[in-house]
Formats: sequence, C-alpha cells, structure tokens
Amino acid sequence: MLFYTRSFQMTGRERILAAFQGEPADFVPFAPNIYQWFYTHYSNGTLPEEVADATHPFDVLRYLGADILARWDTQWATQTVYTEGEYSETYTGYSHWDKPLVTAFNIYPPHKTERHRKFVTPYGTLTQVWSYTPEAAADFEAKYWWTDWSEYEAVRFMMEATNYVLDADKFHYWVEQVGNDGLVMLNLTESPLKRLHWLAGPQNATMFIMDHPAEMQALAEIHQRKVLSFLEQVVDNPDVDVFISTDNLDAMFYPPYFYKTYCHDFFAKAAEIIHSRGKYLVVHACGRSKALLPLVGRSKIDCLEGVTPPPMGDVELPVVRQMVGYPNFTVNGGIDVVHQEITENAESQIHDYTRALFEAMGDKRHFIFASSCNTSPLTPWENLVYFRDAARQYGRMG
Repeated sequence: MLFYTRSFQMTGRERILAAFQGEPADFVPFAPNIYQWFYTHYSNGTLPEEVADATHPFDVLRYLGADILARWDTQWATQTVYTEGEYSETYTGYSHWDKPLVTAFNIYPPHKTERHRKFVTPYGTLTQVWSYTPEAAADFEAKYWWTDWSEYEAVRFMMEATNYVLDADKFHYWVEQVGNDGLVMLNLTESPLKRLHWLAGPQNATMFIMDHPAEMQALAEIHQRKVLSFLEQVVDNPDVDVFISTDNLDAMFYPPYFYKTYCHDFFAKAAEIIHSRGKYLVVHACGRSKALLPLVGRSKIDCLEGVTPPPMGDVELPVVRQMVGYPNFTVNGGIDVVHQEITENAESQIHDYTRALFEAMGDKRHFIFASSCNTSPLTPWENLVYFRDAARQYGRMG
C-alpha cells in the first residue's frame, strides 16, 4: 500500500497538539473519523482498490496522509470492574462476516450480531441487549438495563459496585501504533447524564429525572465519584495527552437545565484535574449543540468532537469559539455527512465548501478539520481524497 508523500514541517502529533494549544501549525489538522466507514467496507469486502489490503483504519488514514486523532481502539483500555454482584455476557445472532464486527460501542465475534449482558444483584437481575443493524452499519441498545422504576435499587447496587481501571499496556500499545502520526484519547466513560441514558434510555431517564429528582441525583453522584476517582489514578500517565468523555452533547437530549444539573459539575471538576497537568478534555458532541455552547465554556471543556453545521446541526463552525467564550476552546468538525455523500460534481463542491469554511475560520488556530461525528459508510472513496486535497490546499498556516 502506498502512502501520501507530501512533505510536512510537522508530524501529525505536533499538528494536533498545536491546535489544542492555539499555536500556529504548518497546516490545519485533517483528522477524519473513518472507523464506521472502514469497518463497514472491511467486513463486506468492499474496500476501494487503493486500500484493499488495509486491516485497520490507521492504514487508510496513513494512505490519505491524515492526522490521527482516535478513540475507538483505546476505549477498551478503560475497563469496568464489578466489586459485587454477578456479571455475565453472551453473543448470539448470525451474520456472514467471518471477522470480528467492530462498532463504536462493541466488538462482536465472527458471525455474531447481538450482545446480551446480565447483572445479578440482591434486588433482582438486570439485563441489556445490543443489536447490530446491517442497514445502518451500526448497533443500538435493543433493551436497556433499566426499564421500570421498580428496578431502582438494583440499578443503584450495580452503580455502587462499578469501578473503572486502566489497562495501561493496552493503551500504550495503541500509542505506539499511532506513533508520531497523531494522538489517541483516553476514555473517561461519560457524564452522569449520559450514564443515565445508557441505563434507562433517554426517554425513561428523562421521565425518571422529572418524577424522582433526588434519587436520580444520587445515581449521578455515584457515577461522578467513580469516574473522577479513576481520573485521579490515570491523569499522570505519560502516554496520555487528551481525555475524552463519550457523551453526545445534543440539546435534544441534553437540554440546558439537565446539563447544568447532571453535567457541569462533572466536566468542570474533570477539566480542573486535567488542566492542572497541562492536558486536554474532549467531549463528543455531534447534533444540535448551539444552546449548550456557553455552558460548555463555563465547564472549561477544551474541545467538542464532531461539531455539526446545518442542516444536520444548528451552528456554523466559525462562530462556535465566540459562543463558547472559553479562550482555550478548539473547534473539531466540518466534514459533515451532507458533503461526504455528494455524488455530483463532488470534487468542485468539496473544494468550494472547504475553501469557504477555512476562510471563515480566520487564522485557523484552535481548529481541527474532522468528521462531524463519523464518516458515513455511503461516502465515496474519492470524496475522502477530495477532502484531503482540499484540506492541504486551503489549510496551510505556516
């Protein structure tokens, strides 16, 4: 496999760190998240000829000469340990894929499409099911852990029994795989609100919060205590420069009132710990984030991963830093699905879009040109090349 050979003054690692630091670089970092696109084509044997022998997203990113800012692999280095109760899991379903099926949330063994999890407590048994949907090339929670308020004590028991630990060797492995081509992020799990969403689903979690605020706040405090304790244990790891909370700060699911009550304190305290070591906090946030931007600034979050412009999102990237109001904030996004999937006059449209965006971003510091969430499996290979070419043509800084 050949790789993009344009000469650079900086490595991908240096370029991304310069963006977080607000320092000028040779080019704006070009850091698409191609994991979903890659694994869909890899599993189906439909990778383009140019990268047909690729076995990992890093192979494709290096072919493109992209800067790597990744979290899918390193999320598995943050591991859940249960101190009480009884946890088990099984895999079922059927697919024709003879390789492990990798998604943003799970790794399914060959030929399997469902993950069944069970946790036995003194207050009853909780179960959860993940199911992979080929049509969406993604998996979803088919059954949430928590489906009825009567399960509250069992849920609380599970949360109290949950601790997080870092497999430092696994994380270091991925640091070495990336090398100087970029950075990998350490997974901090998620905010208390997102944890409640994972447990009960956004709809039930919202209803439970409205009907039982004190009890839900108690669960939020348990999760926050556990994650901040984990952070204190890992924050000085020399392999780690960037931490990520894998939320989705979409105001549809994170209305400002909920953010203030269930997210701000967590993010602010995490940011304080991380900043004291000169490191950075990223939170995933594709979708409609405009109403949350001032709150993000007050929490001193350093970057939202995947800021999405209209029509899928509700804020234009050039005004994001002003709305956040936090001088160290870095904008990450811009490679949105609308432009990813263009099929007519794609090269000229992608170049026109990228040129206009980069011009509107001003001096282009504190900016990472990245996927607005992910790269759609429907994205033509040529469009990734066009984005690469446009990013390097219009993103020169030095």
